[in-house]
Amino acid sequence: MNNFIVRNVIGLIGGVIFFAVYFYVPTIYFSLLLAFITGLIVLFEWKNIFKSNTVLFWIILPVYPILPFMFLILLNQSLQYRILLLFLFIIGFSFDIGSYYVGTLFGKHKLCPVISPGKTWEGFIGGCVFATLTMLIFYYWQRLTGSLMPLFLVTLFLSIILFLGDLFESMLKRRANIKDSGVLMPGHGGLLDRFDSILFASYFVYLLRDCLLQLIY
Repeated sequence: MNNFIVRNVIGLIGGVIFFAVYFYVPTIYFSLLLAFITGLIVLFEWKNIFKSNTVLFWIILPVYPILPFMFLILLNQSLQYRILLLFLFIIGFSFDIGSYYVGTLFGKHKLCPVISPGKTWEGFIGGCVFATLTMLIFYYWQRLTGSLMPLFLVTLFLSIILFLGDLFESMLKRRANIKDSGVLMPGHGGLLDRFDSILFASYFVYLLRDCLLQLIY
């Protein structure tokens, strides 16, 4: 129960700070925040997953997490594409929240027991439902004019990618025989645990940014 409370308090405080920087300070400061988070992950968490003197460490590091964070920063620095960054974050975080709470309360059927025993079908479906509800709120909040059906399909596909990103990091941790990537976010398993799915999905959002813009407007 104590871990549950810590997770919620830290998550709430972190979320408020994160989105406050996004909405209420100049754009460059949010990019600096993303760069700072990248540095923390690389310096304090990545070495827990891969030994820094291995070839694999230096091969994967640029592709994940550095390049995805660069995609996020590039989206943030563009007035045209910044709305896609917001969309990715709120869908990503809502999917994580839905997966965690629904999986914790109702999860019974294991989804990938070999890689991540804690993940369940109920949690995955809960994440998809939360992401879809958040998409609807986002649609009317931002007064978007695109058709809802394509955006619903994008949200569903994005949810699958988010899940795969979470699964990928679970696979890396299992390979390294560790439970958490770090201790920078108590109760959350580390910073990388909070951004793993979003980093994975950043490839999809950034590379298809023009198509996504046409869908939402």
